[in-house]
Amino acid sequence: MEGKQFQIRTVVIGILLAVLLGVFGSVLYQLQVVNVEEYRAAATVKISNQVTVEAARGEIVDRYGRSMVGNRATYQITLNTTPMGKEPQRNANLMALIQICRDCGLAWTDTLPISKEAPFTYTSETPLVYENSEGKVKFTYLGSLLNKLPLGEKLPNRYTQDMLDGAASLSDLPAPPTAEEVIQALRSYFIIEESWSDTDARAVIGVLYELNLRSKDVNRNSYVFATDVEIDVISAVKEQGLTGVSVSATTVRQYSTTSAAHLLGHVGPIFSENWDKYKELGYNQNDTVGVDGVEAAFEEYLRGESGRMLQEMSTSGKVVSETWYPDGETGEPQVPKPGDNVMLTLDLRLQEKVEEVLANTIQELANTKEKGAVVVQSVKDGGILSMASYPTYDLTQVYSNGDLYNEVSSDPRRPFVNKATQEYYSPGSTFKPLVAIAALEEGLTTPTEKIKDTGYLQLPEEDHYPYGDYHPQCWIYRQYRGTHGWETLANALRDSCNIYFYTMGHRLGIDKIGQYAAMFGLGEYTGLELPEKKGTVAGPETSASLGMEWYGGNLLSAAIGQDNTQVTMVQLANYVATLVNGGNHYATHLLKTVKSSDYSQTIYEYEPQLLDQLDLDPAHVEAVKQGMWEVANDKESTVYNQLHNLAVEVGAKTGSAQVSADQNANAVFVLFAPYDDPEIVISMVVEGGASGGNLAKAAGEIVNYYFGTENTTESVGTENTLIP
Repeated sequence: MEGKQFQIRTVVIGILLAVLLGVFGSVLYQLQVVNVEEYRAAATVKISNQVTVEAARGEIVDRYGRSMVGNRATYQITLNTTPMGKEPQRNANLMALIQICRDCGLAWTDTLPISKEAPFTYTSETPLVYENSEGKVKFTYLGSLLNKLPLGEKLPNRYTQDMLDGAASLSDLPAPPTAEEVIQALRSYFIIEESWSDTDARAVIGVLYELNLRSKDVNRNSYVFATDVEIDVISAVKEQGLTGVSVSATTVRQYSTTSAAHLLGHVGPIFSENWDKYKELGYNQNDTVGVDGVEAAFEEYLRGESGRMLQEMSTSGKVVSETWYPDGETGEPQVPKPGDNVMLTLDLRLQEKVEEVLANTIQELANTKEKGAVVVQSVKDGGILSMASYPTYDLTQVYSNGDLYNEVSSDPRRPFVNKATQEYYSPGSTFKPLVAIAALEEGLTTPTEKIKDTGYLQLPEEDHYPYGDYHPQCWIYRQYRGTHGWETLANALRDSCNIYFYTMGHRLGIDKIGQYAAMFGLGEYTGLELPEKKGTVAGPETSASLGMEWYGGNLLSAAIGQDNTQVTMVQLANYVATLVNGGNHYATHLLKTVKSSDYSQTIYEYEPQLLDQLDLDPAHVEAVKQGMWEVANDKESTVYNQLHNLAVEVGAKTGSAQVSADQNANAVFVLFAPYDDPEIVISMVVEGGASGGNLAKAAGEIVNYYFGTENTTESVGTENTLIP
């Protein structure tokens, strides 16, 4: 009985094995015989795709290691239309992706200069052609693409290269095709379904426009469909299995502060007009680079080393394998290497305070132009501790929000302009300490000599009066019919007596004034790593360059910081720092140290750069400093109440620079502290602020913050140690 059961079981197992072998054989037959060509093509055809993997940029930190700019991990969407199939499948695939973005509120890259809704209009004044700086007519991206596409009768009135070559200016060209005509031509060329709405068709055309710019070699930047992609978009893309749509990890810049917008700058793609420059430096077309500010100035340190990866994809667009390219010399995998970290001379907490003080000061003053700047500089080495420009903008939002960017860029106060480096102002009476030190150094006066202010300039009888009927008045006589009487150098600085400095200017002459101004860096570049204006110092050559006549009486205006002397706030701070430190003229700078990506090594340490060492008599320096001390501490000074009782003793000088008869003067102010052993210099301007004395309170607030016990820089810990 048992033997019979065993025999039955053996037969059953044999039958099952036969069935399984039959099924297996049938599958093999289908693979190897029936569908051999189809499966052979699928197995052998793979799409190789070389991918540049961008390295994370280095961080930007302040002088104490506080993070200012870092990186945030995120995702981006890129497209590969090769596996998407023919136009109907491709367009439907792209439309599905666009709808996901709409549902999730994600913006995608679309630079087609045509409105997104019908009736279609151009969003640029020169959508197809423009005149370059040399006056030549050139294609825009859209114009170039329309010229390259085989549109034929779809767009018969388009511009051609021959038309541009024969045109001396834009006015020589006929009217361009309308935006409606361009959309209809592209809709036909890209074979967009007629049943689709104008809005949907325009959206897909916008994406295909971007892809064709690259495929037709009009724009060499890689096309990233969307950046900073949230998980809901990623999930929807994965669920629908959209062909040729890739989601990859990347990093974007993350700002730890809304301060220092004018200094930090931002990053962006390499534009075609800059590609040749970056190509020589070994960049890839899809690299991100610093566009302005510190991001651009220290690009060589912040830039990482991109990696290169080979992707193999199936015909459906699925990534089959990924392999790092080996280095041609070492054979090592070309994995991305993060950039180095840049430590600035800035003190972030001080920067935040200075911006707050500047904004409050401008808002409290009446009839200003709502524009101004402050610079806080180290006397010891030229390092910039703080640099504020008003109005400012939110760097964390402005370049990712088109509406906000347009709002800021159209503001007549020009918020994008750094008014500490790219606007220049007449220094007014803050120029008088320079005239004082020049007269002392040239032996033309002494600290104790007294000059009598009678209300208007009258030279001694033994001096020939070369200015004819021109007898400029002192400000106190012009405003109050008063005089300062007999003034020493220190008294004249305290009272800002024009008569005293007219007299010193007369003795010096314009050549000496210009010589000393250059020695102290006025009208010269300061060495700052960011773009700055050079400015001018009054004199015959400056007047000639401006198409103006130079008269002898202009010398007197130049001696009190007026006429054509125009300087930046960073120049003003640097000149005062050079004066009060005894003549060491340092280059201004923002770079302090460069650290390796893991902060384990110092790559570069900034050494103070001595541009010039002025051979100033210490007694003369002290005499000028004494006058600036009186500005802050003498009870007869107009700013005594704002400055005499600060955390440390200071020296200062006010200035008022007349702009026009019907506008408030620009208020200018300089200060150094502490008086006995200067550490910092502050320069400040408010356009239309009327009087430099109006800024004394603000400067005093900055001094108290900097030297206050709870805010002193020493309280934040050991230098070069990272802190929160």
